[in-house]
Amino acid sequence: MELFGTKMVMLSVLLLSVIWCISECNDIINSSSKETSLPAKNTVMAVFSPMTKSPGPCRYLSGTRRQNHQCRRDVGLPEAIKEARRLAVTHCEEQFRYDRWNCSIETRGKRNIFKKVYRETAFVHALTAAAITHSVARACAEGKMSKCQCASEKRPEATRLAWKWGGCSDNVKHGKRVTRNFLELQPGADGDPVAEMLRHDSEVGIEAVTSTMNDRCKCHGVSGSCSLKTCWRKLGDFNATAAILRTKYHHAIRKIPINNKTSRRAAPKELRDRDTTYDQLYYFETSPTFCSVTRGRRCVHPDNCATLCCGRGYTTKVIKTIEKCRCRFTNGRCCQIVCDYCDKYEDRYYCK
Repeated sequence: MELFGTKMVMLSVLLLSVIWCISECNDIINSSSKETSLPAKNTVMAVFSPMTKSPGPCRYLSGTRRQNHQCRRDVGLPEAIKEARRLAVTHCEEQFRYDRWNCSIETRGKRNIFKKVYRETAFVHALTAAAITHSVARACAEGKMSKCQCASEKRPEATRLAWKWGGCSDNVKHGKRVTRNFLELQPGADGDPVAEMLRHDSEVGIEAVTSTMNDRCKCHGVSGSCSLKTCWRKLGDFNATAAILRTKYHHAIRKIPINNKTSRRAAPKELRDRDTTYDQLYYFETSPTFCSVTRGRRCVHPDNCATLCCGRGYTTKVIKTIEKCRCRFTNGRCCQIVCDYCDKYEDRYYCK
């Protein structure tokens, strides 16, 4: 009886251990899958972090297994991703150079804009998706990628007979497809509101790129008479896309997140409808002040300093430069010009 009692105790302990393990392991698996279910978030974080060369096939990005497979299979994609990174960071900083937030991913201490879905989080996701789309579309037209070429655009019906539809159009269709695959922007089945929100904002960036497409033409004819034109479709400068997205950033709409993640109803209705138009950025949380990242920043003028410096005040530095002045023709005749050199003094303002 004593031996039988001991065996029963051991079986009970073993059974409890199995039950505990199943519960804990499920939590670990679910947590792990949740962390790896947002490749778009990880990619955007990498884009706006200091560039370090990665040993993986994506070179300048430590990609997921799926992303590494894409970079390995599609010759030219790693360089297109590198160019997208340059476009996103450069134009983001240009658009917000005199704002409190100047595309820094830090908010305060070790916190960053990816901890929650702020207005800024929505913007950088849209901008990154737009930059990848733009970069891939241009790389296709320039023959820098192995799996695409110039877009086969249909000739518009409104064109005159004197127009020849040809040239090499930017392959936006392929750029959109690569971006969606690389960032895994397919609608999720789990109804995670954060994933759905970031996917929507990324799609807004992709559509912003598409809106900059326009016709480019080259004239042919005797003495530049333009009796015949060759036309094709080309993307506008990426600065135009960044400006569009900045306007959407200022008009972004805040949504209230729902904690119920067991149903597709958890995502806002605007993000679930199949006929959604991607022209509006959405976010969940009110943005921090970003005051901790404005120290030492240059203001454009004292009024701008009042906002940018968060009440800490600013310092004024007088900068001396030398530039040409009083330019004139030599002896009053054409066409040699001589100039004097004058000192120029400029006030520059910096946050304390």
